[in-house]
Amino acid sequence: MRVPWIAAAALCPVVALAQTSTAQFSIRAQVVGDCQVSAQDLNFGTYASDAASTANTTVTLRCTPGSAATVSLDGGGSSNPQARRMSGPANLNYQIYRDAALQDPINTAGSAWQLSSQENTGQAVTYPVYGQVPSGQTVPTGNYTDVVRITVQY
Repeated sequence: MRVPWIAAAALCPVVALAQTSTAQFSIRAQVVGDCQVSAQDLNFGTYASDAASTANTTVTLRCTPGSAATVSLDGGGSSNPQARRMSGPANLNYQIYRDAALQDPINTAGSAWQLSSQENTGQAVTYPVYGQVPSGQTVPTGNYTDVVRITVQY
């Protein structure tokens, strides 16, 4: 007796071999240097001409780890970092310094601070700014302000 072909195929298991193919892809990213800078206001409070007024604040810098950066402060409204002044009903002179003893003025539009790539770990770095309005300035009552621009090159 002959088994029909279909019946014979059903009785004989066919072993199917699985085929596989592989591929791969690369994962990439580029990290570019970046710096973020922020500062708090330098507020001298109430000024009386018989005594100098002092105040301090901070400039905070955070850069991509390993990036070098240079921080500069401009001359404010006077455009002259050696003769800073606040504007108001008159001009009120002041100066800013790197040190609490008021001996190291930031009186150039060049670099105020430098962050080397070796010391930059990506953590925030804080730079102190000290200021003084000298005594003896006779100015009218009013509000006096100036804006100093911080520039970071990295």
